[in-house]
Amino acid sequence: MPRIKMPGAMPEHRNARGYLKYILPVAALLCPAAAQSQTVSFEADVQPILTQHCVMCHIPGAAQGDHSLYPDAWESMVNVPSGQSALLLVEPGRPTASYSYLKLTGGHLAAGGKGEVMPSPQTPLAQGEIDTIREWIKQGAEKN
Repeated sequence: MPRIKMPGAMPEHRNARGYLKYILPVAALLCPAAAQSQTVSFEADVQPILTQHCVMCHIPGAAQGDHSLYPDAWESMVNVPSGQSALLLVEPGRPTASYSYLKLTGGHLAAGGKGEVMPSPQTPLAQGEIDTIREWIKQGAEKN
């Protein structure tokens, strides 16, 4: 029986391995956890997000929620009790038990917190930024 050539079909001289370079980046977009397998740095990855979206409202003397991220955001977050919940702001290794992460994702009210999803009134963080913070906490919230 003769073979029927379909438009756009893979040429016979190629195999699926040639298409992996196209499939893998798409898979990483569809599965953010797979894309986040590398070490997340506080200084290089998390601090820039905080500087761009959070520090302007969380400064000494005008700190929203009585929480300042200046001069040392890491020291003011990791293993520090929240003033709005019984949770720590950042509990290393446990993003969903970290009040700061819950404030970014809208889970703070269920954890006994109050207020709005952060950053408010600014535009919410992009999903990639939230994923970066989640992965940093999951990896142990190191000051790296």
